[in-house]
Amino acid sequence: MNDTLYHYIDPGFNHTQVSNYTLLLLLNPVSFSLAVMHGQKLMVWRKSALLSELNQPGEVQEVLGFAFKNVITGIRSAHFTLVPNELFDNNSVTDVARYLNVHTTDTVFAQPLNADNHIVFKINEAVTMAAARYDLPKALFGAAGWLQAIATNNPLASQLYVNLTDGICEVAYFKQGKLHLYNTFAFTHEDELAYYTIFVCQQLNLEVSTVTVILSGDVEPGDNRYHNLLGNFFNAVELNNIVVANIPETMPKHQLLALTALTQCASLADA
Repeated sequence: MNDTLYHYIDPGFNHTQVSNYTLLLLLNPVSFSLAVMHGQKLMVWRKSALLSELNQPGEVQEVLGFAFKNVITGIRSAHFTLVPNELFDNNSVTDVARYLNVHTTDTVFAQPLNADNHIVFKINEAVTMAAARYDLPKALFGAAGWLQAIATNNPLASQLYVNLTDGICEVAYFKQGKLHLYNTFAFTHEDELAYYTIFVCQQLNLEVSTVTVILSGDVEPGDNRYHNLLGNFFNAVELNNIVVANIPETMPKHQLLALTALTQCASLADA
């Protein structure tokens, strides 16, 4: 494999053993990331590629073409609504989807998000075509793993979790161990990120100066833009140190969290 295309290749990776490996795919509106796992051990982490490359000839196919034991696909979407389990009814999905302004070329999913909520979300035709290479009906909501990883690590009411990917900010807040808020915002500058995180705190009636912001996703090691700006308002700003996979200590765990956490919620799509 061309090493320049990869963040990491485990020395023990063996393409003849891929029938024992799991491929993880996390699709965004314009890009995707992938990892190969052997159980909970990270074997391969490939640099982000354009979504269009998923089904086109190119270097990425050297991994995608393997016959994996399992493939888990997560799809990020900014068009969704959460429905508490006690209110969810499969027969009402069409009615719920109307609030998402669904077009004829869109695909709508309805699936459990966690123990308390279902999520109804849509993806456009381009993402649908990209995801269709694998078992589309079993695709997961892209943030499901990230949210579950946080939930199982005792989140505090003074913590606001933020994940950054391709100019999209995902914000999650937990209260008494349960998801209390999840939302997404598009941003182009750290000033906008600060505005949205403060706005969320105001909506939650949280005192900003007492809140710790915990970042994951597209934050390069040593890049303190977000820390410096958000630190002017919040109690503290930290990188997410939750680990759900066996990865080298030197790797940026916060960048791998949303992708590797897909292994924790694969059964949700079958529920």
